[in-house]
Amino acid sequence: MIRTLVADDEALARQSIRLVLEADDEITVVDEAANGTYAVESARRHRPDIAIVDVHMPHDGLVAAREMLRLEHPPRVIMLTSFALDEYLYTALEAGVDGFLTKDVQPEDLISAVKVVARGEAIISPSMTRSLIQRHTSSLPARGMQERLRALPEVQRDILALLAEGQSNAEIGACLDLTESQVKVHISRILRLLRLTNRVQAAILAYSAGLAPRRCEDGSDKPRI
Repeated sequence: MIRTLVADDEALARQSIRLVLEADDEITVVDEAANGTYAVESARRHRPDIAIVDVHMPHDGLVAAREMLRLEHPPRVIMLTSFALDEYLYTALEAGVDGFLTKDVQPEDLISAVKVVARGEAIISPSMTRSLIQRHTSSLPARGMQERLRALPEVQRDILALLAEGQSNAEIGACLDLTESQVKVHISRILRLLRLTNRVQAAILAYSAGLAPRRCEDGSDKPRI
């Protein structure tokens, strides 16, 4: 069972999210919070697996997310926003959150996002993904980013590039003829070698390094440095 905390200053929004999540047999909502301060206290008390946090709520959702991530038993954090181009996205990703979704997300996609993040993967609303990451990484020195990637074996650079394209572990494995478990092991090593917190930060680094696509054996895109 995926234990979830819902933090939003609007009661109707909290109740709607609870109803959506608890319609799935694998998810339960352990608590609700109307502001960032209570959200952190609730996370400390209930130790949820996932915290869904409204970035714009009182007492600052982003500050609350950062504090949650510093707890002894931190939840994985999914931020919610009403805006497709949210100024807090890049800051949230750098802080280590695992997901960033717009509030118009479809119910089935919200449930899917919770499950994806619970598996240790990361997710960003499709309307935000590439354009916003590129926007925030365009001023970073590509050469410095490329130097960081030289520590990775070729297969891990390929995995990182596919990850930056938004591919799941299963899709990466199919492209590179690896099992999903092997992909997970490689991603863990990539994060450790690059001193990153999660997959989204790795995607930012990949974009900054200027990864370009090549072709998988099945004809789909496969990136190359």
